[in-house]
Amino acid sequence: MPRTLYRYLILEILPPFAVSLLAFTSIIFLGRLMRMTQMIVVKGVGIFEVLKSCFFLLPYLMIFTLPMAATVGVLMAMTRLTEDHEIIAMKSAGLSFAQLTPPVLGFGVVMALVTLGLTLYGSPLGQQATRDLLKEVVQRRADLGIKEQVFNAEFPGMMLFVNRVAATGQMEGIFIYDSREMETPHTIYAKRGQLSYQPAQETVFLQLYEGRVIRWGKDVGRLQTVEFKTYQVPLEIFGFLKGDGKSEKEMSLKELRAARAKESVGSERYNKASVELHQRFSMPLGTLLLCLIAMPLGLSPRHHGRTWGLILGLIIFLVYYVIFTASWRLAVSARLNPSTAPWLANAVFIWVAFYFWRRMVREFPLLPAVRLPFRKLFGRKKPGEEAV
Repeated sequence: MPRTLYRYLILEILPPFAVSLLAFTSIIFLGRLMRMTQMIVVKGVGIFEVLKSCFFLLPYLMIFTLPMAATVGVLMAMTRLTEDHEIIAMKSAGLSFAQLTPPVLGFGVVMALVTLGLTLYGSPLGQQATRDLLKEVVQRRADLGIKEQVFNAEFPGMMLFVNRVAATGQMEGIFIYDSREMETPHTIYAKRGQLSYQPAQETVFLQLYEGRVIRWGKDVGRLQTVEFKTYQVPLEIFGFLKGDGKSEKEMSLKELRAARAKESVGSERYNKASVELHQRFSMPLGTLLLCLIAMPLGLSPRHHGRTWGLILGLIIFLVYYVIFTASWRLAVSARLNPSTAPWLANAVFIWVAFYFWRRMVREFPLLPAVRLPFRKLFGRKKPGEEAV
C-alpha cells in the first residue's frame, strides 16, 4: 500500500512540475529573444553561437526556475487531491498526513540535490563558458559591442558615438572623445570606420577614414587640428574580456575560498565572495523548504480552486526571493554578516514551514488569525455561534 500511494503522489506532482519548469524557463528566455534576434539579423552572429549561449545560460536560470516549478508542482498536486476529495478518502481509509509526507519529502530532497549540483558546478561552468564564447565572438566581430546612436562607454577612458553600424561591421558617422591622456585630451570625427581584433596584442583597433583630430591642453592657446585620410586608434578590450579574471559567479568553491582569503575582512570583494560561497548551499535548502511549505498549503481545508495553487506558489517564491535578494544586498554593503545573510530567508521559512505543518496535522485552518478580526468587525457569526 505505501509503495502504491507513493507512486501515485509522485505521478501527481511530476506533470505540473514539468509544465511549470518549461513555462517559467521559456518566459525568462523570451526576455532575451529580442536581443538574440538582433544579434542574428543585424549583427550577423551565427545561430549556432546564439544557441550555444542559451545552453550555457540554462544552468544559471534553472537555479531560480527549478525551485519555483517544484513549489508549484507540489502545491497544485495537493490542491487537486483536496479539491477532488481524495484526501478525505485517504483519511477515511486510515491514512495519516505522516504517510503522505515521504513522497513529498523525497521529491524535495531530489530537487534540492539537483539545485546543489547547479549552484556548485552547472552555473559556474556555464557562465565561464558563456564568457569564453563572448570573447571568441568579439574577437571575430569586435563591433558587436557598439550600439548605434548611443554614447558607448565600453572602452575605458573613451566615449564613442556611431551613427550607423552595418551588418558587415562598417561604421558611419563616428565621434570619439579620448581622455586617456589627461593633459592632452582630444576629439576625433570620422566619416567611416572599421573595428578589428588583433589576437597577438589582445587589442581592438579602430581604423578611421576621412576625418579630423582636435587636440587641446591646459594652456589657452594650445590647440591642434589635424585632418587625415586614415587614422588608427587602439582600444582596450571590453570589460568582461580583460585578462583572465573571473567574477564570483564563475568561480569554483576552491577559487571562492582562495579569493576570499586574499581580501581583507569587510571589503566589498570579501563580502561578495563570502555571500556567493554561502548562497551555493543555502539555495538548495531553500528549494527543500519551499516544497515542504507547499504541501500544507495545498492540503488546506479551504477550497480555492486549482488556479489558486499556481498563484499561491508564485507568491511564496516571490516572498522568498525578495528576502533572499535583500539579504544579499545588505551583506555586500556590510550591513549584515556576509556569512549568515544568505541563510536569512531559510531561517524565516523554517519557522513558516513548522507553523503550517503543525496546524495541518491538527487539521486547523492555516491562518485563523486573519478571519477572526474581520468576523468580529462586521458582526458575522456562524449559526449557533455565541457572541464573545
